[in-house]
Amino acid sequence: MKFELISNQEKALKRASGRNNRYEFHARKGSTICYQQPLYEQPFPLLLEAIYKGNTLSKLKSRYYKIESNGGYIHQCYPAVEYYKIAHRMIRDNTHTIRFSLNEINKAQRAIEDIYTTSKEKLPGGQTKLSFDKEMYQLRSSIFTFVFSVRATLDTVASLFQTIYGPQIGQHISFNGFMKYITGNNSHIKDPVMCEFIRTKMEWFILLKDIRDYLAHFGSINFLIKEVEPGVLSIELFKDIEINNFIETVDNGFQELLMFLDGHCSSIIDGG
Repeated sequence: MKFELISNQEKALKRASGRNNRYEFHARKGSTICYQQPLYEQPFPLLLEAIYKGNTLSKLKSRYYKIESNGGYIHQCYPAVEYYKIAHRMIRDNTHTIRFSLNEINKAQRAIEDIYTTSKEKLPGGQTKLSFDKEMYQLRSSIFTFVFSVRATLDTVASLFQTIYGPQIGQHISFNGFMKYITGNNSHIKDPVMCEFIRTKMEWFILLKDIRDYLAHFGSINFLIKEVEPGVLSIELFKDIEINNFIETVDNGFQELLMFLDGHCSSIIDGG
């Protein structure tokens, strides 16, 4: 994906030239019902207010954000002074998706445990006959949703840092790239509080990145199910990484990061 801050509106609106073999999609005619989604809990209430009331947007006047996929199928253009609202909505919607996926993960695990305790059959050889393929696929799907939604949310957050620090920070659509930049020796931004948080509070992100990279490139998960005590199951995502421990570790770190960013970044804008 390309994420560019452009001072020329005509250039921002211009799409990349199409390839000869590119698919052409034509929307069906009809009346638009609604673009809106329900109003979910705001992830950055302090930051949103600080941006609105502060003067940080003055540095972005007469500029446009151009978002375009490498293949050219997706092309979006927004006034830079309005982008923070759009990014905030994306983050808000993703955090709701994350909450939904957590509920589905818990439901799938409870269903697997219920089948184990109520429907298992003992075979003559002593083995247990079980059938919860559907529940296992639901669990796998919900874990995928959780992992990729958390990572997507963080990358959207990274795209907001020009609004927070100013254009001199450069363009970031990867939270991992932002972390490397802000803690590096060549950063144009000096924010020791942010750097200290990244260095001491982000080990969960390394865990998330490892799992996300594996799922993106290899995809399949082979769960290991153990009975840790009568009727109580433990499901491992990978060797020694129990699902509940993984989810709790990542979600706690993610929520701590959102709270930190809301308070710290809004104070940067207020102080700027």
